[in-house]
Amino acid sequence: MKARSFVFTLLTFTLLALTSCVPSYSILVSTQDLRFDLNAGSQTIIIKANCKWSISKNDDADWYTISPMSGRANDSIITVTVNDYSGGDFRGSSFVINSPGGHVYRTVFVTQNKLDFDGLINKVFGLTCLERWNTDYYGQIIEETYKQYEFDPYDTTTGQWMYFFENGQGVQSNRMSDSTLYFLFDYEYDSYNSILHIVFHLENDSLEPYDPEVLCASDSLYRIFHQFNPNWWERADMRKVGTLAPEDKSLLIRSASKRKGRDGIFRL
Repeated sequence: MKARSFVFTLLTFTLLALTSCVPSYSILVSTQDLRFDLNAGSQTIIIKANCKWSISKNDDADWYTISPMSGRANDSIITVTVNDYSGGDFRGSSFVINSPGGHVYRTVFVTQNKLDFDGLINKVFGLTCLERWNTDYYGQIIEETYKQYEFDPYDTTTGQWMYFFENGQGVQSNRMSDSTLYFLFDYEYDSYNSILHIVFHLENDSLEPYDPEVLCASDSLYRIFHQFNPNWWERADMRKVGTLAPEDKSLLIRSASKRKGRDGIFRL
């Protein structure tokens, strides 16, 4: 019994001694989420560490670079640079900032073509082009149904414009040669699924949800994609045409409240 007690005590002291030898590493970063638009650009991250650190990155993520890839125990700055991107889908990756031995680490996510909705608030977007097509049972495009419509987003006489306010409200205006129709809506962006949830206020205080997929977004352009009827698909580009003045916001809300329509965005 005494022998067992002695062995247990010895093991306890040994473990405590080993634990006390493990360095207390610390790594802090100024951000763990870097979002880039379609254009080439750079962003910086501040690393506060009390140890040496090194960065591990996926080899196949060659669309962005990091410099430097290692550093010492002090406040350091790394620069993440992305290339131009012309694709229609989001792309993302991540890299890890490691302490010696990898006991402490921080993961940083890098996404490009990711919608930061703050860049769209209080700006005016006009429809610039629209594609529509039908698909068969296997999901293949029926060629004779494909049509592309060209619009001038700066045309003040006809077209479709969207206004996004900072409080989750917005107004869509459909401008025709002799009149303008306004549609009040609420919006919320689901960044995880890249879905822009829009709820239109219709007549008789009814609501109609509309959830287009956001394919790309920048400060000047965003593209949405949706299925508005079975096997019918539509893709639309919205071009920034200006910013929204405070007095225009009040006027738009009053106009939209007076005329609540049944039609949603892009002939939904």
